Amino acid sequence: MDSSTLDLHPLHRGAEADLFLSELPPWKAVVKRRVRKAYRHEELDAKIRKERTVRESSAIHDAKIAGARTPSILGLDLERYVIIMTFIDGMVARDAIDTMGNSRRLPLLEELGRQVGFLHSAGIVHGDLTTSNIILPDGGKPFIIDFGMATKSSEPEDRGTDLHLLQRSLIATHALEATSSFKRVAKGYREAAGEETTRSSLRKAAEIARRGRYFAIR
Repeated sequence: MDSSTLDLHPLHRGAEADLFLSELPPWKAVVKRRVRKAYRHEELDAKIRKERTVRESSAIHDAKIAGARTPSILGLDLERYVIIMTFIDGMVARDAIDTMGNSRRLPLLEELGRQVGFLHSAGIVHGDLTTSNIILPDGGKPFIIDFGMATKSSEPEDRGTDLHLLQRSLIATHALEATSSFKRVAKGYREAAGEETTRSSLRKAAEIARRGRYFAIR
């Protein structure tokens, strides 16, 4: 697909990619274009951007097949290192969680755990699982976005890192009570990932948290 014909409106500028709002009737679309890094050799930079574009689009596609709610891929323009995907209209969870009462927040945490469980069951590790990368449509269930750091892995260490990042985001950004909030995440995760995967993932998440505390007090 040739993304140069699309009408682009700046949405967000990031370190690795720029996001634009566009339309690909009948859909509103997000155009994600990986940016050139001047410090890298030009040929190497092009190779890295192309590989990461393909890897991210594959992770989004595989996550959706696994049952997770993600944007849908509408097209790729590998010559311009572009992914075109559906626009998810809603609030970023980072900006919404603190305004919720428990009657809405607790089911949300459970659903987030379920979504992560779908990813991990399919061997997908998000890599940047924070409330900044979760969109909450009005009255709907959460979508996970930004798979730019996603990898394929079935290692408990990698799954545990994902869960630790989410737990740390909930506690540090939103000051939620650690035990009760993460119990709800774990409940949803267990429903999607099963008991064996849940045990190994949570065990590793706890180990990673202990390592962080150890290094913090040295």
